Amino acid sequence: MFTPGSKYFFGLTGLSLISAILYMFLVNPSDLGAVALLGLAASGALIGAMALFTRDGDVYTDEEAVAANAVGGSPSFWPIVFALGAAIVLTGLATVSVVFILGIAVLVGGGVEWTIQNWADGASSDREFNKFARTRAISAIEYPGLAAVGLGVIAFFFSRIVLSVSKETGPIIFIVVATAILVVGVLIATKPFMKGTVTVVVAVLAVVALATAGIIAAMSGERHELAVASAEDHYDAANRECGEEESAHYDHLANNTVSLRSAVTATIFVKDGKVYAEAIGMTKKVDTVTIPRSSATSVMFRNLDEEDHRLVVNLGSAKVAETGVVEKVGTCTQLTGKNQEQVMTLTIPKPATEAEPYSFTVPGATGEIKLVVP
Repeated sequence: MFTPGSKYFFGLTGLSLISAILYMFLVNPSDLGAVALLGLAASGALIGAMALFTRDGDVYTDEEAVAANAVGGSPSFWPIVFALGAAIVLTGLATVSVVFILGIAVLVGGGVEWTIQNWADGASSDREFNKFARTRAISAIEYPGLAAVGLGVIAFFFSRIVLSVSKETGPIIFIVVATAILVVGVLIATKPFMKGTVTVVVAVLAVVALATAGIIAAMSGERHELAVASAEDHYDAANRECGEEESAHYDHLANNTVSLRSAVTATIFVKDGKVYAEAIGMTKKVDTVTIPRSSATSVMFRNLDEEDHRLVVNLGSAKVAETGVVEKVGTCTQLTGKNQEQVMTLTIPKPATEAEPYSFTVPGATGEIKLVVP
């Protein structure tokens, strides 16, 4: 029989493994987060095995235990929860992945609770003892799990509210809610009448108000600019406009500063409408920049002109899959103001051809810097 302590750590191991699998499928299989979750699973398994081996130092002997009998179990709603999880999983298969993941969580949670409840009902003929056995077996996981679910629901509804209001109203809502929580906390700590039933009533009213406001906000949708940004996908490469004019999305809130640790290979300048380059550590002007193949290399662009400019790299052209359509390959920096700078990081897998050489240009300025990839 598993001890209560070992059950807690084995449960943590299972939860960590499920989280790691979902993380690897949905985020990145080689990311540090997956490694951390797998490490947590290994740690939980080790500590659980130690707790099981030492029996937690507190076990019941055969004489102390009450023999199980055929008395019917107590009523339970966990089979309904399990069935609901299965229905949500099937719905998620036909709709979106978020619903599928939610269904998996409900299915696993309901199945574990149902199993523990069934085991506890057959532990003895004493219902009080069975209730105690169930509490010892699962309560260490239930309370943190319910707290996590509750916080997730609160965060979801609150996010719907904030995303539906204007940028100016969002901070005000944060301040009001934080002030209300602080006031209620002080009253609960200092006023005896706020403890017990009053605290429960206040908490229930707050949850109902939050859920109502969150549902209304979710039905009304996100504010206009967020809805437009989501529909147009402003961060997509198709919105990277590399012309002389300012881009509505790509040039929004350009940083125009470069860290001293960027490790640039060369610096390309534009001054008085002319483009020139300097290799790192040299003040001599050059018209060719050489970078290694298939290696991430950074090139700095510095604007010394009165007008705003951007650096554009031209990397030839390529066919789009099997469509036969030929598109130009390249990228560009954001629009850069006077005495400001941007850095461009390139990873070029193959050298240029004579028919289509690589180069750096600045729209609106004269001159070209050849790009050589050995």
